[in-house]
Amino acid sequence: MSAAAAAPPTGVRRWVSSADDFAIDAGAVDAIVELIARGRVTATSALVDAPLWASAARQLPAAADAAAVDVGLHLNLTQGFAAGTTGVWPLGELVWRCATGRLARAPLEAALARQFDAFEAQLGRAPDYIDGHQHVHQFGVVRDALLRELQRRYPAARPWIRSTRPPAGVHDRKARGIALLGERGLRLRAAGAGLPMSPWLVGVYDFRAGSAADRVTYRAQLARWMDVGPDASVLMCHPASRADAADPIGAARVMEYGHLGGSEFGAALHRAGIVLVRGSTLFASDRS
Repeated sequence: MSAAAAAPPTGVRRWVSSADDFAIDAGAVDAIVELIARGRVTATSALVDAPLWASAARQLPAAADAAAVDVGLHLNLTQGFAAGTTGVWPLGELVWRCATGRLARAPLEAALARQFDAFEAQLGRAPDYIDGHQHVHQFGVVRDALLRELQRRYPAARPWIRSTRPPAGVHDRKARGIALLGERGLRLRAAGAGLPMSPWLVGVYDFRAGSAADRVTYRAQLARWMDVGPDASVLMCHPASRADAADPIGAARVMEYGHLGGSEFGAALHRAGIVLVRGSTLFASDRS
């Protein structure tokens, strides 16, 4: 496995801008494809259980130059997109089952295999990276099954795994609470298995976006993340060009899209000395 990419020039930080939930709805697909084309998103992870996945995947080759963006699998174990979907549990129940070791292995492994198969069927290759819808990829039991699946499918060039660990300068309780659900265990197991993993995650917030004050707060959070996020940080985002009426965070998606696509975000990156790159250039094993 290759070492991490050489350190950047002094004063420059390389970040990955990672858009979750590709294919969850048409607004998310449109926004992410546009932001990829504009260089504001350098990684996007797909919800392959979503009904739009097959058609959305066909939009990626035109917008996603292989040198500009990673396409990953957004592992989903909590959101059912169709009646009778197996391998889906309410988030609270999944956390409890993982914490107590009461998550049945067979339906979990079947859900993992189904989603990897669905990704490969549309793109004809392995995911560049793995993360999780509601960060399920780090939960105990899930992470062990995931690592086994990655080792089985991709014995040579392996996808990188997205960490949920916040940098030292991020004191947000939600961000730190998410990491406590399994980041350390995942990191230790991934290292033992020789699987690459990103070091830092920024972008966690409360998804409030109903007022002008909320939008100001989000801009301030972006500025704070840029202040404290080290080199090789991943900025998680969930942009959409329009809100789906059934989506509880639809307004936040539209707010994020506005900020990420705006001139202010580009200027802030420049002032902070941050360049957006693919995670594969920083974390992944040799894919040649």
